[in-house]
Amino acid sequence: MSSKNFTIILLIFFFFLFFAGCNKSNNSGIIGIEVPVGSGKVSEDTPYLISGVFVDSPAYKAGLKPDDIIVQIDNKPIEKGMKFDYIYNSLLRGKAGTKLTIVVLRNNKKKIFRIVRGKRE
Repeated sequence: MSSKNFTIILLIFFFFLFFAGCNKSNNSGIIGIEVPVGSGKVSEDTPYLISGVFVDSPAYKAGLKPDDIIVQIDNKPIEKGMKFDYIYNSLLRGKAGTKLTIVVLRNNKKKIFRIVRGKRE
């Protein structure tokens, strides 16, 4: 195969990859809470605190409230030293229609919430 043919095949391949990636539908679900993200870490002074809950979201309908402290997501305890981005990207995010269980501390009592991730609109 000549280098010209190889270059053309390579360009077609990358062209296909680019457009295939652009046309993927976004099937990630939403919960409807505002939580810390970024490079911060969970500590005694910075618990994984829900700062807001969007009205009519899955979290709102389940009963989550601002100032709830998330202590467990799907049997995974939220521990000191865990990065906020890890918790958000690896534990909270997921496909629309999938379920998750969130355990929070509210008024020093544990409460369990089962949530189905909603579709993004």
